[in-house]
Amino acid sequence: MKKHTSLLILSFVLLIIGSIFSIVRAVKKYNKYAPEVDSVVAKLKYAAAVKRAENQAVEDYAASLSDEVRMSQLFLVNIEGNEKFHSVEKTGVLYGKSREGMPLVPGGVLLFSYNVSKDPLETYEFIKTIRDFYLENQNVPPYVAVDQEGGDVNRLRRLTSTLLGQKNIADSLTPERAEQLYSAQARQIRNLGFHLNLAPVVEVENDSNRDFLDTRTFGNLEKVLLYGRIAVESYEKNGIGVVLKHFPGNSSVDPHVGLPKITFEESELANYIKPFEQLLPESSGVLMSHAIMKPVSGEHIEEFEMPACFSHHWVTDVARTQCMFQGIVISDDIFMGALAKNGYPPEEAAVKAINAGVDVIMLSEKRFGHVAKILLEKAETDENFAKEIDRAVKNVIRYKIKAGILLMEEVEEIPKENSESTEENKNNKRKSAGSVKEAEMTVPAFSVRINPNYEDFDLKKFDEDYKAGMAAYN
Repeated sequence: MKKHTSLLILSFVLLIIGSIFSIVRAVKKYNKYAPEVDSVVAKLKYAAAVKRAENQAVEDYAASLSDEVRMSQLFLVNIEGNEKFHSVEKTGVLYGKSREGMPLVPGGVLLFSYNVSKDPLETYEFIKTIRDFYLENQNVPPYVAVDQEGGDVNRLRRLTSTLLGQKNIADSLTPERAEQLYSAQARQIRNLGFHLNLAPVVEVENDSNRDFLDTRTFGNLEKVLLYGRIAVESYEKNGIGVVLKHFPGNSSVDPHVGLPKITFEESELANYIKPFEQLLPESSGVLMSHAIMKPVSGEHIEEFEMPACFSHHWVTDVARTQCMFQGIVISDDIFMGALAKNGYPPEEAAVKAINAGVDVIMLSEKRFGHVAKILLEKAETDENFAKEIDRAVKNVIRYKIKAGILLMEEVEEIPKENSESTEENKNNKRKSAGSVKEAEMTVPAFSVRINPNYEDFDLKKFDEDYKAGMAAYN
């Protein structure tokens, strides 16, 4: 009991520390709005007020979406084709009328090797048809993701410069060359139209996961921390969000066919957690594993008797709080054998994951409507679950703002499209403005909208980055 209580106290302390660091970073970000304020305390208050205004804008935008679009934001789904995008479901499936309604499309799309062409321009144009389809059907454009670890997991091997497996990079490249390799890869991926990479793997190699991870890990803790940071920074600074995986760990049981189980001594836990603790604050996402990970002994062990993606402890207490993570939490594929063969059908798995604090449900299947229907129905009858859905939707919107898919804009007055916002929301804005006015500062209002701009493919730059990547490889 003492150990459990100590963990809760530590999590709370870390949450407070994380909040302070967030506000300090916000001071730097929002300082331009109040340059005349010299007091550090006043700047902290001001930064907090601006952050509240931005959160209000995200909340207003989320509230403006239809139920179908809101629910769709929670899914990252593989799609068909590699030439022109089309939907495979309609919104009526959420209400038992599968042939009716508008196209039902996910908040994020995941491309595999068969979704990409050998020609970079053709791949770019296919990705652009995805965005065009969403806009034509009054939907929020998706983020486009790829699983591009390198080595054996290399969906773009026919397109981009050679990307070695992580073990090979850590063993054969200097940190400087690794940075050049990853940065060139990131620029190529961004040029093609991708936003998110489900990489790198930042699990430390050990006896229990060596067979499964093989060359997918950088190796020991020292190498994971060094080369993991290089990968994260290289991708993020070049416009590609990273998704660290697989939190909190895996065994050598392949989760595609079985349920991994890990037991750990207290002294071993740091090796699992430390890479995520250090790298998550700089990352856009984290992918939860399906492994059951529990201590060898202690009280309340029953709380660990579930896959990590269903565990409030691992998702919220550790990833969110202890690791101070503010990005999107993604489940591993809920159609994997690890879940389906152990009593967790996709519909049940999705509910458990959202309740644990997961934001995005990943599916390798092309259709997600039957799972979204379950979530929508539960949200209509369970107020607490509806709040979890709201939290997840807003986190996805925040990521889309970060990725440039949506814009967070300063406005001088409440936009006309938001003129029918609730009286409570208007009062909240007045209260916020009033508190800042006392400090002789003016807090701007913000709104969120779809970014109308879309970058053209730059073949010359793509070729230059390809050559840079090959030079780092050779």
